[in-house]
Amino acid sequence: EMGLNHCRWLYRYGSSLWQVRTWTSGRTPQINMDFKVLEGDPVGLVVTHDFDELNGWIIRPDLIAGEYVALPAAGSMISRKFPDARFRITVQFSGSIYRAGGNGFSGNEQNLNGSQLFTVETEPLSRFSMSFTGCVPAGFEPVLFAEAEKQFASDTLDAAEEWKEMSRALSLDSADEDIRAISEILPWFGMNAVTHFLTPYGLEQFSGAAWGTRDVSQGPVELLVSMGRYEEAKEVLSVIFSNQETDGGWPQWWMFDSYSEIRADSAHGDVVYWCMIAVCSYIRATGDIGFLDERLPYHQSDKAAQRQVSPLREHIDRLVKKVKESFVAGKSLVRYGGGDWNDSLQPVSRDLADRLISSWTVEMNFQAFSQYAEVCSMAGDADRAEEMNRLCGMIRSDFNRHLVRDGVVAGYGLAGHDGTISLLLHPSDTLTGIRYSLLPMERGIVSGIFTPEQATYHLGLIGRYLTGPDGARLMDRPLKYSGGIEKLFRRAESSTFFGREIGLMYVHEHLRYAEALARTGRANEFVQALRKAIPVGYAEKVPCSDVRQSNCYYSSSDAIFETRYQADELYPEIIEGRVTLRGGWRVYSSGPGIYAGIIMTHLLGIRREWGRLTIDPVMPASLDGLEASMIIYGRPVTFVYSVREGSSGPKRITVNGKDILFTPVENRYRPGGVALEETLFTGMLSETESRIEIYL
Repeated sequence: EMGLNHCRWLYRYGSSLWQVRTWTSGRTPQINMDFKVLEGDPVGLVVTHDFDELNGWIIRPDLIAGEYVALPAAGSMISRKFPDARFRITVQFSGSIYRAGGNGFSGNEQNLNGSQLFTVETEPLSRFSMSFTGCVPAGFEPVLFAEAEKQFASDTLDAAEEWKEMSRALSLDSADEDIRAISEILPWFGMNAVTHFLTPYGLEQFSGAAWGTRDVSQGPVELLVSMGRYEEAKEVLSVIFSNQETDGGWPQWWMFDSYSEIRADSAHGDVVYWCMIAVCSYIRATGDIGFLDERLPYHQSDKAAQRQVSPLREHIDRLVKKVKESFVAGKSLVRYGGGDWNDSLQPVSRDLADRLISSWTVEMNFQAFSQYAEVCSMAGDADRAEEMNRLCGMIRSDFNRHLVRDGVVAGYGLAGHDGTISLLLHPSDTLTGIRYSLLPMERGIVSGIFTPEQATYHLGLIGRYLTGPDGARLMDRPLKYSGGIEKLFRRAESSTFFGREIGLMYVHEHLRYAEALARTGRANEFVQALRKAIPVGYAEKVPCSDVRQSNCYYSSSDAIFETRYQADELYPEIIEGRVTLRGGWRVYSSGPGIYAGIIMTHLLGIRREWGRLTIDPVMPASLDGLEASMIIYGRPVTFVYSVREGSSGPKRITVNGKDILFTPVENRYRPGGVALEETLFTGMLSETESRIEIYL
């Protein structure tokens, strides 16, 4: 049994039944464990915990009986930064004689510091509980308890309340099975999103924990903004821009606070755009134009150098300058550089990095600049807005001239020394054999660079060539594997592992495809894409899938092949549903935060924009009658959706039975949403419970 902050195991041994639980305490950094005999005689226990070798832990009894302390060795990675760091180990209840020791089972309390293996051995007992409290820095007092049941109940209730507070107390009520599944996964994805935000670990990636620049700019920021946690979003953005290099860019990943010297030495070409898009989304939601004038530092590795501090506006100016300097000569198309979002397609040489052009990165550039143009316009900065719009016009023109051929956007352009551009990952591509790429197709819609006709045509291509039983796939086939020899791209041509991006079904990108479906009003496909991104009832949606843990995010859907050669030969069988699909890495991704944001802003269509409440849902007829309850503007509100005439574009809205005036919101791909003036809307709300009826 699993909860947001606990796990429970039941063990049947002969006529005995034992229960083991672990759970966290939210008010202090503490994890607890308890054991209880539910049926049968008392039993003796041996409890072990092995501390990591890296920090050379020393374990000794503390001053109070039943308490122990684990200290990192002097000069270790932790103690150099946090000299008072420690774990406090507390035996909460035993009801019997026990002894603690190091060096395995032969140890005793006099030589605890002889080993990093901490053990507790007990005489026969019926219940036992102990806790680990992390103290970085020192000062946290352990939560003491004699009754594990009461503490467990209190801590699990606190965990549920934390998600409720994070999510605006969002609750979905519908007889539709898709909504029930989405409602079930949201608290779990919320927990996954917060885990990735605070300490970016996963169940398969349990080391590292630096902030990935583009990761934290997506999932965490999108979650916080969509859920109205604006102060936290602003703080995250301030940290991001305070870690900007003086040349306007960022490393691929970095650590801050006490470990700020640990940073990557390079970055993919898309990193800067996510930072720009994130700050624009925050300002659009809050109207906090003043943020542009807040003074923030830059990261400087030379601690002796004079500290540079400038307004956020200048930080963005440096970003823009860096982007313009990366344009291919004579064109407004950014160079590929160190790669784009697809980590498996990093160029094998500096020459290729300079000559390749990622269509997706060009679209990201267009999206970032166009959104910043809007921010500048709303801030009354006409000169910057005009410059951004001028650049966007040049980018769109060169994009269509050089990266779209025969109506199909290419994955990449390859600039020749004569100035011509040949296309890769395109029907005309004779070099890789790959004809279609998902990234530029979905981003063409999300960025707004596509015309409505281009959007419709490319969605058709995705449906025909890039969709498998588990959702949208990155390319129509994998790059050919030739014994690990790299000709164009790293990893994709050398990795023996056929999974994650190399296996082509990466859930993060599938979510962006779902976003594109929402932006174009493809309501049925949108909801089905949302369902295939979650593990709840997964086998019902994807019959060829393997068993999956039903309460966590999977970053990919990996086809089971014995070798890369087999994957090359039998790839069409994936599309036909004849190959078993296994879940990839769990938890580690910004995807859960993106998913929660999409539910709030695209499915329910609730978002703030420039001092107005935008209502812009995309729903199939099957969701008629859906009720979404939440706290908005500090008051409890239930949105009721009547899906009768269309799947988007509200025709009428009532607040507590009274019609409210609204202004249409433009959407070039479908009937758009509507905007309500906040003062008018909040003035019609009740202090207790309000009912908003939306008629599509």
